Formats: sequence, structure tokens, C-alpha cells
Amino acid sequence: MSPGPHRMHGLRGLQRADLPALMALQALAYGAALVEPAPAMAQRLAITPQTVWGLFEASGEMSAYLLAYRSVPGAVAPLHHPFEPAPQPTALYLHDLAVHPGAQGLGLGPRLVAAALALAGAEGLSGLGLVAVQGSQPFWRRQGFQDSRPDAASQATLAGYGEGAAYLWRSLP
Repeated sequence: MSPGPHRMHGLRGLQRADLPALMALQALAYGAALVEPAPAMAQRLAITPQTVWGLFEASGEMSAYLLAYRSVPGAVAPLHHPFEPAPQPTALYLHDLAVHPGAQGLGLGPRLVAAALALAGAEGLSGLGLVAVQGSQPFWRRQGFQDSRPDAASQATLAGYGEGAAYLWRSLP
């Protein structure tokens, strides 16, 4: 069964038990080049429990997820590698947002972005950064993100995301 347009979607933090559903949704949302390995995904859930969220139907099926971690402006996480949160974070890095194809257009992506914005605001962070892939820049611009340049150390990392990938930033007041 795929997520339906009239079903409720509850937001909660992701746990290790959610890994199979997360991996299945990741495979549906991205091409093979961007699908990341289960051990890296499990590490992310373990070390960043307050910054990984999922939206679930009443049936328990995952409809969308967002994986983020505390970082610094301009830093880009290497694809296919574990997260390394910054020792003194000043930003939130949104690494992976995926929505089930059957749930697209229901506002689930913006709802997850709102959760990240609320957390970053509550923690007094300067803003949120991300790498937009697969032509997703228009979505992110609608969420208030703007084109930016990653820091010098992250230039090569950005190239690993494929053609057309762009670093985007949203400042917080």
C-alpha cells in the first residue's frame, strides 16, 4: 500500500527500528548513485537522534523522512559517509529529505523542513545548509533557501553529489 492523500501523517524521531523503512524509501526517492549504505544510515540515526525525523501514516508506513545534523555554515557532508557533527555547531545541515512518490504534493517535505527550522531556531543556530540534488532547487527556494558557496574544504565534496548539485543556505534571525 502506498501513502494516500487523505491519511494523517504523524511526525516523530527516527530510531534504529525504522532503518528498513528508511532504506526502502531512500531507494524509491533517489537513483542508485545517491542511495547511501545501510551502515552509514544506521550511524546517522544513532548519533543524531534529535535531528532525524519521519512522517508516518497511522498504519506505521513511513511517508517521508529528514536526516540532519549540527554543523557549521558552508560545510558539506560527504555522500556515502557517516555524519560528523561539528564540536561547536552554529548551523543545522539538512543532508537527506525524501518523500514517498505516492505522498508527493501533500506538504510533507515542507512539514519536515518546518521541524528543522523550529529546532535550529530554538537552539539559536545561525541558519541551515544543504545540498540540493536532482533538480530540487525550486523546492528549496520555496522553503526560503538561497544559492550559496560551500566552504573551500567542501568544494570537492559537493562535486560528489553529481551534476547540477548546489549548496543552499537559509539564515535565521
